[in-house]
Amino acid sequence: MDIVVPEEEATGFAATLKTHEYKATERDYKVAVHVVLSTLLSPSNLNQPDLPERIADVFSATMPDLDALGIEAAKQKFVKEAAKDLGPGALKSAMANLGGGKWGLAQFIWIPRAVEYGLGEEIAEAFKVLVDPNEGLPSRVDAFRDRLYETSQALEKKGGFLPNWTLSRVSLSFVATVLGGYDPTQYTFYSRQALAFAYERYAPEATLPKGTAGERYAELCEFVKSVAAELTTHGADAVDLIDSQSFIWISFLEARERAPAPQPQPQVVDPERVAKELSAVTYWELVRARHLVSLVQRWHQILFQGPPGTGKTFVAEALSRLLAGDEEGRVEVVQFHPSYAYEDFIEGIRPRVTEGSDLAYEVRKGIFMRLADRAKEYPEDSFFLVVDELNRANLPRVFGELLYALEYRGSQHPFRLPYSGAESYIPENITVIATMNTADRSIALVDAAIRRRFRHVNFDPDPAVLKSWLEAHGLGALTQHAVARLEALNKELSELLDRDRLIGHTYLMRSDLGDVGLQAVWDEDIEPVLNEHLFNQPEEIANLREIFLEK
Repeated sequence: MDIVVPEEEATGFAATLKTHEYKATERDYKVAVHVVLSTLLSPSNLNQPDLPERIADVFSATMPDLDALGIEAAKQKFVKEAAKDLGPGALKSAMANLGGGKWGLAQFIWIPRAVEYGLGEEIAEAFKVLVDPNEGLPSRVDAFRDRLYETSQALEKKGGFLPNWTLSRVSLSFVATVLGGYDPTQYTFYSRQALAFAYERYAPEATLPKGTAGERYAELCEFVKSVAAELTTHGADAVDLIDSQSFIWISFLEARERAPAPQPQPQVVDPERVAKELSAVTYWELVRARHLVSLVQRWHQILFQGPPGTGKTFVAEALSRLLAGDEEGRVEVVQFHPSYAYEDFIEGIRPRVTEGSDLAYEVRKGIFMRLADRAKEYPEDSFFLVVDELNRANLPRVFGELLYALEYRGSQHPFRLPYSGAESYIPENITVIATMNTADRSIALVDAAIRRRFRHVNFDPDPAVLKSWLEAHGLGALTQHAVARLEALNKELSELLDRDRLIGHTYLMRSDLGDVGLQAVWDEDIEPVLNEHLFNQPEEIANLREIFLEK
């Protein structure tokens, strides 16, 4: 990746690095976080039996016991001096600021509570995984987030959640706070807005990385290291990634200050940028991506429908995260199934085991109402619920009064919840994107009242997407043959069955296609699906096999 920092910006930052103001307002509190976290996660502490309590102490509301952590006196003095203007909860305030402000604060509340509720070992193991030198960075980050999510689920089941808490994975900003504090020579703190600005300004030919949170973060660390190297060539010697990340942050703030002051308005999303990024990850034509972005911005409920293997769920999640600004906590994903109920979606009475091992019952909000509460709290942000396999549940039973509230939004259209008796409403800043597999004939019928509240988008098998994907993944030699076989198979299926039961292009979008060939795709993916559609018709299956494999 080519990084170009204008010389005047690097020279200006070189002067900034030498100022007392920079150290006092930008660097010292981050170094204080580094001193504490690098000691907490050092081998000497990781092997202590009371590691869970030490983690809870560091993330608590007061200054942790620096003596107990094993921090030497001189460094203790520095930490206290750097944080003295932030009050007794100074360290937590500093970490919450680095962890994304309103989105980063939650972790510093529930982690100590999880230790209190007997989940300390799970917390400790998650942190050990995060700094395990024997594993790659992407896998460590993803495993850390998964483990903490599982622990937060366990905490909820134990009754440890406060009334306004919601289940969500820890943010990438929080992960970056821990790693950036642990070793700022290798890992960077994370601000998506500032990094998006830096990519556009200093690496205009590149785009923000995609993939899992761990994969994205690993690439971002390399980007910030490259910025540090570029600064050094201009005489701005960054000591570590704290300095290069601070350069990016300061540049972002200065650019924002120079821009005309925006009028108060909801979260602004650049539809063209979102469409381009969606087109890139889906291999769609840009005009198709633009149309979908426009539709989702105009309507609160969208239904993606089509045969399996056409990318419905992938597109729903990708588009939701792009429109939500890729911020953690703004997108929830749920898969419906025959036993999914109102109590899971809206609210219900759920059992919990108390600390005395007694059984108690409480009214607990479902995933949609928790998201609605979050959306009410932050009305300028956009929130998305992705419902996979919408038609697999008993929809009138699941949605209940949402049949009314989805269409009539806002506080002027309240409804009363049956279990809690609380009055609520659905805010305007939630979008529901649902997917429906039209090939499943046993559940294809959807309540008309629900259908009427969704705008429908058809997803058909798309040979052009398959062609683009194969070429982008170095499988161009297979393109003509693979596309031709898929088109031939679907032509026969459309005459034999119907368009709802065609074979989607994503079945062939596998990186090992060049090694295993179409035979493996047929055996492992396509034939099992067709056996369901053509039960007890082996002669038709044999004929389709010959068409697909050209035998």
